[in-house]
Amino acid sequence: MKTLILTPNIKLNCGMFQLAQDLAKEFDGEVVTRKDSQVLENIELNKINYDQIITFLYPMHYYGKIAKKYYKKNWVCYNQGIPPITKTYFPNFWRRQTMKYINWRNNATMEGADEYWDVTEREQKPRWAEKHKDAGKHIAEDFAIYIGRTTDYKNFKWLQKTMQELDILLYHPENVSDDVLHLNLSNARMLVTASIWEGWGRPVHEAESLGIPAVSFDTGAHKKNTKLGICVENHNFIALKEAIKTIWEMESKK
Repeated sequence: MKTLILTPNIKLNCGMFQLAQDLAKEFDGEVVTRKDSQVLENIELNKINYDQIITFLYPMHYYGKIAKKYYKKNWVCYNQGIPPITKTYFPNFWRRQTMKYINWRNNATMEGADEYWDVTEREQKPRWAEKHKDAGKHIAEDFAIYIGRTTDYKNFKWLQKTMQELDILLYHPENVSDDVLHLNLSNARMLVTASIWEGWGRPVHEAESLGIPAVSFDTGAHKKNTKLGICVENHNFIALKEAIKTIWEMESKK
């Protein structure tokens, strides 16, 4: 079965795009973003040579709905979820209004799919099973790593300030290749995130899979995937700071 995976963006540091790439390998499919207008137009005109379409988030669900309704293609809706649209998650008023519209459109266009996959329930595999072959050769400084976007609910500014207060170097690679990210992660003493909402939480899962302890809030699949680090009660920033300090001191003694 030939599969087309539709995701809104192509940012390398976006978990949704990484998951889309995983699905392309799993189903021998192709990933297309909304920038590829030609492919999306072909879906509307039934000029696509695919049996199945997997969609992530609005507006991509719209094309899945068309493919199923008019051309009888199998449509799988991968429900990524959207953070609660409140000041806590989206402090900016206009950003909240935009997200309310996106959430409404997302829910409306999801209706009618053949299958629904929940991001918190469908198991994801880490990209790497072992540390990078060059681990320890290129990065000499001790550092913690943060992987991912820096949107509102990720609380990245708080994390930067906290790491400075704890005198811990925080490294944040952005839009680098998988190989470079693998090397960065393999050399880190720990992974940290102050995100209060996750669909799955790929960075925590991948860090822990490489034997790198992660410190995070209990959101997404963080708690299930944390074996070496500490997962604290969501929104408890005092506890998170203490957990960061604890794991850093433990790792520094090794």
